[in-house]
Amino acid sequence: MNEIKNIAVVGAGMAGLAAASHLAKAGLNVTLFDKGRKPGGRMATRASDGFMFNHGCQFANARDDEFRNWLIAHGAEIWPASDGRFSGTPDMAGLAGRMAGGLNLQTGTHVSFLGRDDTRWRLSLRDAASTPPGLVEAGGALSVPFDAVLLATPAPQAGPLLAAIDHEFAPALTNVRLAPCWALMLGFAAAVEGPDILKPSAGPLCWIARENSRPGASQLPVCYTAHASAAWSAENLELPADIVISGLSAAFVNATGISATPSYVRAHRWRYALAEVTLGQDSLWDPHMRLGVCGDWCLAGKLEAAYLSGRSLGIKLTT
Repeated sequence: MNEIKNIAVVGAGMAGLAAASHLAKAGLNVTLFDKGRKPGGRMATRASDGFMFNHGCQFANARDDEFRNWLIAHGAEIWPASDGRFSGTPDMAGLAGRMAGGLNLQTGTHVSFLGRDDTRWRLSLRDAASTPPGLVEAGGALSVPFDAVLLATPAPQAGPLLAAIDHEFAPALTNVRLAPCWALMLGFAAAVEGPDILKPSAGPLCWIARENSRPGASQLPVCYTAHASAAWSAENLELPADIVISGLSAAFVNATGISATPSYVRAHRWRYALAEVTLGQDSLWDPHMRLGVCGDWCLAGKLEAAYLSGRSLGIKLTT
């Protein structure tokens, strides 16, 4: 079998970035594909009308020394209000962007099929903006040949791609369970008094964060991001955004005491957020087919778990 030189990584969240970075440092040619407009996955930031919200992943724990050093090298700092956790400075999307620096990244690209030509892979590529979410079928533009493919997407997205080619990893991924999360974003043009971080023990919200308390963030306008619990999000997953906003906004007022009318209000639904049932392995690698999978859902629903999973898969390819 030919030497592995050219590798496709599908998904540019933390796991994909970690795997791609390890492989690139080993001297391999890596191409990252992501359906989003920017790298990072749930390391996401929304900037609109002068307001800024980190509405996805909130922070990173860093018990692993290598992960901690990688965070710091890319501009992450301790968020004082968060009990020693790291945040992007001043936002999480910027952290992901710096991690993707120097990598060959194709955004806005939906990979709909893993085709194989002799011993090499040819991916079916489509414009993500005009492709139905979750589409799995051959067609579209064919990629250049790759020696290996790594899937670094949520299990419900990686699983169907594997099942479409009858790969042995597909059944294991069906056992993974990812909980959704509704995120509420509230922006106040004038100063308001309120907590930096709050973890309500009752009601629909489980996390409330004042974005202005992050390292390097401006103090005005005041921006709050609130996350609904997994149970509430699952129960109300298909509700229209305006109804979600109404319910979560009332919960926000009850939890924080902030009754001022916000100038900016939006809600975002993360369909795949926290891993409730994990794979139980750091990653999967098929050396014969040269096909692997990684993600936070392999180990735990945390940013550090995503890094460890991606790194482990990169190591498997290079050892």
